[in-house]
Amino acid sequence: MGLSNTGPEIPESTSTQLRMLWQIILDPHAKRELTRFAGAITVVIALNAAAQIRLNNWQGSIYDAIGQREVPVFLREVGVFLVIVSVLLCLNVAQTWLHERLKVRLRQAFTYDLVGEWLKPRRAYQLKLKGDISVNPDQRIQDDAKRLSELSVDLGVGLVQSLLLLLAFIGVLWQLSDQVVFSIHGRQVIIPGYMVWAAIAYSALGSSLTWLVGRPLIEAHSELRAREADFRFALVRVSESADEIALLGGEAEEKAYLHSPIDSLLSTMRHIANRLAGLTWVTGGYGWLAILAPLLLAAPGYFGGTLTLGGLMMVVGGFYQVQTALRWFVDRFPAIAEWRAMLGRVISYRTALEALPKIPGEIGYETGARAEVRPEKPGEIRYEAGAPAISVENLNVAWNGYLPLRVPNFKMEPGERVLIEATPKSGKSTFHKALAGLWNRGSGTIRMPARESIIFMPQPPYLPMGTLRAALAYPDKADRFSDTDVKSALERVGLSRYLPELDKEERWDKELTLEERRRLVIGRVLLHKPKWVVQDESIYELDEESRRAALSIFRDELKDTAVLSIGRRHPEGEFYQRVLKV
Repeated sequence: MGLSNTGPEIPESTSTQLRMLWQIILDPHAKRELTRFAGAITVVIALNAAAQIRLNNWQGSIYDAIGQREVPVFLREVGVFLVIVSVLLCLNVAQTWLHERLKVRLRQAFTYDLVGEWLKPRRAYQLKLKGDISVNPDQRIQDDAKRLSELSVDLGVGLVQSLLLLLAFIGVLWQLSDQVVFSIHGRQVIIPGYMVWAAIAYSALGSSLTWLVGRPLIEAHSELRAREADFRFALVRVSESADEIALLGGEAEEKAYLHSPIDSLLSTMRHIANRLAGLTWVTGGYGWLAILAPLLLAAPGYFGGTLTLGGLMMVVGGFYQVQTALRWFVDRFPAIAEWRAMLGRVISYRTALEALPKIPGEIGYETGARAEVRPEKPGEIRYEAGAPAISVENLNVAWNGYLPLRVPNFKMEPGERVLIEATPKSGKSTFHKALAGLWNRGSGTIRMPARESIIFMPQPPYLPMGTLRAALAYPDKADRFSDTDVKSALERVGLSRYLPELDKEERWDKELTLEERRRLVIGRVLLHKPKWVVQDESIYELDEESRRAALSIFRDELKDTAVLSIGRRHPEGEFYQRVLKV
């Protein structure tokens, strides 16, 4: 259960990352539909390649008709052309639809997988302790996964299309190469597959130069995503704190603060722009020369009389299709560099999630089964779940670096109300996390009852997105409780004025005041009726109205619920049966 500030070792090799990517794609929930779309688009691409061969043959026929001035043949070939392009148009529309649907399905697979791994019990909290890999999980799950799915489909479909075109045209170009005859000292020389070898050599040269010039783009794109995330986080922080900033008149200071992430982002973008400009010298020159290269290579056959004009155009078309298939790497390298960066970011994030240590919620803690987490190394707390009562033995909780918080031995029976007296900044919130099984730095033993019988109440009252009903039922589904019970709980904590808005979708964490949010949380406890409540503050630290509501609820409806509070002692407090000092 060790939690360290250093992130897990991230797989560096592309093959390892590709294997993990393949595991996500082969998930049973995604595999069937992805296979269906991938198979359909492969068939469409194959039909497209066959139609392209027919179009290339048509070019030879129509150019021969033009060269021989045969008007009837020319008009017939125009009609053939209209049929061919009609078929190609239908195939292109089908390919586009399948292409976009495949993107949607792949993004669904990536997003559900990452969200599922991130929101396994306690993982979102554990990840926060892992350093840089935990920064901006929203970007990894939303933006990086989106871009990875788009690039994966674009590059994958493009690669399949290039391979099928290569297989379709390489045989055609090999046969046409026999018509390119060289005359050397009066002798006619035929090089088998001459145009094929020329296309391969031309593409190999372009690919090699592209890799040498463009390789730094991979790291640059990864850096760009990190800088984009920093900038977005800074903007969100300002947006969330707009009221406070306006009241304090801090706009100028915030503007100055934002200049730093903006400058870092723009600097990275300038670096990528410079690299792309250098890469364009290679890819642009390669593309323009590809127009002239096949004409120069096939010219000896045409001027020697072994190639007709139509034959020359077929050779040029075949060369174009073969070298286009082979130059996929050259044309797509900027996208490949970005895809490689996205793959590294998404898979490294997923690896970090998988590398998080097992916690009680994953080994029986939630089902009530007795489960134990033994220390993996010195300096870790031994944790046991499923005990009949709460007990602490020889507990030292390391917090604020390595300063230990010493907790006296105690055992708390069902129905008891105990206050652990602690002042702010004494480590009480860390102790609260340790009782929940989230924090293990320290020593000693913690024994806790089954998780489903406990409600942990953090100091800041948390309200999820959605309706007020959902906020009351959290973390259970909103429909678990009857309408009568929900309304009764809301009235009991003095929030009856919100009854008409019970099912309204709203940012209730912004709409309600702090004290209203605290009362809502008390209503949540009333609705769930747990056997144990462990809270990161004393009830007496609430405002007077909320305190009266809480005390009356625990004395009446929840009189059998045990309450363990960590906070300051009130001089007039008689609610707690025992008070322990730390």
